[in-house]
Amino acid sequence: MSAPRKYDQEFRERAVRMYRERLAEPGESKRGARRYVGVLLDLNPETLRNWADERERVESGRSPGAEVGGVGGGSGAAPAGGGAGAGE
Repeated sequence: MSAPRKYDQEFRERAVRMYRERLAEPGESKRGARRYVGVLLDLNPETLRNWADERERVESGRSPGAEVGGVGGGSGAAPAGGGAGAGE
């Protein structure tokens, strides 16, 4: 049995939304946006990266069976053959 989640779905969605908004600002890097939002929400930037990556997989249809609101769901394993183009 897995441990209970520390952050609820609403918090995860808000964090990813804030990250995307920050990333849309001119000159902002992915890492910088994650760090900025992480400080605001007292959240590890790598946790936010995982949530944002999961959201991207769900929205692009690469996460079979996942719901659109399913950020952070599943086993956390990368999809088969995934990882290409995941640079900063």
